Amino acid sequence: MIAPWLLLGILSSSSAFPSLPLQTATAPETEPLGWFQEYLRVDTTNPPGHEERATLFLARIFEKEGIRYRTFPSAPGRSNIYARIEGSGHRRPLILLNHLDVVPADVEFWTTEPFSGKIDRGFVYGRGALDMKSLAIAQLAAFVRLHRSRIKPARDLIFLGTADEEAGGLAGAGWFIRHHPDLIRGAEFLLTEGGSNLATDGRLQFVGIEVTQKVPCWLRIEATGQPGHGSVPRQDSAVNRLIRALERLRVYREPYRLVPAVERYFHALAPLESPDRAPILQRIEEAVKDPESVRKLSPQMQALLQNTISITGLRASDKINVIAPRAVAEVDCRLLPGEDPARFLSRLEKLIDDPGITLERVLAFSPAQSTDETELYERIRTVLRQLAPSAVLASSVSTGFTDSHYFRDLGIACYGFSPFAVDRDDQARVHGNDERISVKGFLDGVALYQEVILQAVR
Repeated sequence: MIAPWLLLGILSSSSAFPSLPLQTATAPETEPLGWFQEYLRVDTTNPPGHEERATLFLARIFEKEGIRYRTFPSAPGRSNIYARIEGSGHRRPLILLNHLDVVPADVEFWTTEPFSGKIDRGFVYGRGALDMKSLAIAQLAAFVRLHRSRIKPARDLIFLGTADEEAGGLAGAGWFIRHHPDLIRGAEFLLTEGGSNLATDGRLQFVGIEVTQKVPCWLRIEATGQPGHGSVPRQDSAVNRLIRALERLRVYREPYRLVPAVERYFHALAPLESPDRAPILQRIEEAVKDPESVRKLSPQMQALLQNTISITGLRASDKINVIAPRAVAEVDCRLLPGEDPARFLSRLEKLIDDPGITLERVLAFSPAQSTDETELYERIRTVLRQLAPSAVLASSVSTGFTDSHYFRDLGIACYGFSPFAVDRDDQARVHGNDERISVKGFLDGVALYQEVILQAVR
């Protein structure tokens, strides 16, 4: 992506606030890599989380550096960590937000132990390598480097590691905002995960800065029916009713709809796409009216053009010869910005059309969007123009959700920004098997992120 030595001296026109010394090509700085490997060995699988293990890891580094920090338990075994570098107060604070938990990893399907932090053929493997312990270490490295420099920034820099993001953040970012709003009051900006980069052969082609995201509408669908012995089938059993309902959901497709943020994102991405997809993205406002054209796009692109429904969990009897009185499914729905969750739910209830089935929302957020017309956004643009001039930069929309919505609701401009060059094959490993990032991509990304943060706090 970016040769680390290219970062030296760039964007340092102000002698009062020079660029910090970064790694060099001949003597790469391995400290962040060591932190990264050690952090990957900290198992914070959610559920149950055990994020206190991560706060202990980060606390040891802060203590060694002489950085004051606080930890905030939110539940047994769950914890959040907060540190702050005070600036001159000429500008409002910037928050570096990362989550401490990771999704489960099934060791049976990995070629290496998921919590080993092993380096093999130039790649670092581990659950969280991309989501999001690599970015957390990049934030940590930038935070520590600013502290070591003894430079007084123009704005406070806040490091915030939170629990439970992978399950909605209620024991993490949501809990922190409810119980300690004073610690982030007045913040102007926040950087976290959610960026959507495109890279080939380790070189950045496209950098998408997430400004909004689809809204989760997680559902629990419960069916009830006549129980009994498995030897006597019942057509009205809970399981059969649930299967019929889920089949209707499986084949149902919400209509395509183009929102302005997605339109801008697709137009920026079009020049980098394959010849069969580029024309569709260039005229997406017309193509969205033609289902055949939309179906030529990738599943990720299609998901940005409609509300989606994914059946992800099933539970009923735990004995093979028992017809259970109740069967439950969990369904992950994601809604386009501006969609009314109540109306969406009403459509699904009419589609299922069964009085023996109930739909319950278990997670739903308010839609929120950050403008790209801010000082921080322009600082990121300036750094990338200097260090990755061939990369296209644009605002993007995320199909997944992050904890940004908690802070956007407070009026803080939040951006998902990733400094790492990761190709599509490795991006597909997020939440999958053999999650990894290249050593070079990681170190280059850490160096790039440090420069972005340095310029952001000037």
